[in-house]
Amino acid sequence: MRKIQVVSASNCRNCELLYEVVSTIVRKKNLDAKVEKVLDVKEVIKYGVMTTPLLVVDGELKHAGTPIPSPQELEELIGV
Repeated sequence: MRKIQVVSASNCRNCELLYEVVSTIVRKKNLDAKVEKVLDVKEVIKYGVMTTPLLVVDGELKHAGTPIPSPQELEELIGV
């Protein structure tokens, strides 16, 4: 099972949007993946960036900041 995380320091609008779009992709594509929302500034700092939201797939940073990638780009980033 893949582990997909949307990481941010606060519950921002773009963070919510990224979480919802990624969750929808996982559900519609019937992927064997768990999508998790992480609200922890220490997690953001761990990846060496100061912009959110972060998209982390199996421990690897795939995207940071805005604009949020399109659904098609997100599918590529999470390996659909």
